[in-house]
Amino acid sequence: MSIIPYNFEPLVTDVDNYDYLENEESVVSYNDRSKLAVTDWCSCGKCEKQINDRECVCCFELANIFKMCTNNECITKSASFSKIILDEDILKITRQYKISKTKNKTKKRSLQSATMENKAWRYICYKQFTLWVNSWMTIGRGNRVVIPSCVVTKIRERYPEENGLYIGFQNP
Repeated sequence: MSIIPYNFEPLVTDVDNYDYLENEESVVSYNDRSKLAVTDWCSCGKCEKQINDRECVCCFELANIFKMCTNNECITKSASFSKIILDEDILKITRQYKISKTKNKTKKRSLQSATMENKAWRYICYKQFTLWVNSWMTIGRGNRVVIPSCVVTKIRERYPEENGLYIGFQNP
């Protein structure tokens, strides 16, 4: 009797393959979305029209985010979203971490300000969300991801700009 390698390891079945292929992120076409009605591309019901085509994406379209949606509700309705992205105590911890890690002096001063502007809080929320849903990949210069419209809208509602003008997603 000899030892058979991997004898007790589970085997990949057709069902396992099907689940993997089903969850594989598909390519989403963003062309001319900013010209369409929100209902043409939003499935969660919480998105708003954004400045450019690339920002017009719904949380239901991105596999890594959709799997976090509970009861087929928008990601912004989940308890985890409220706790991780909008909770001030969590954001203060993230702020301290960003201050300790950033080398950009202007950004560091902005984050260290005793009375932080809403722009800085939005920045922290966006970073926190990106880290939460993309924890398995490196994000940074040269590798940016778009945040779904519903998430951007919720964060902007919480930390609005006085003049109502926002910059939006920018490629590096």
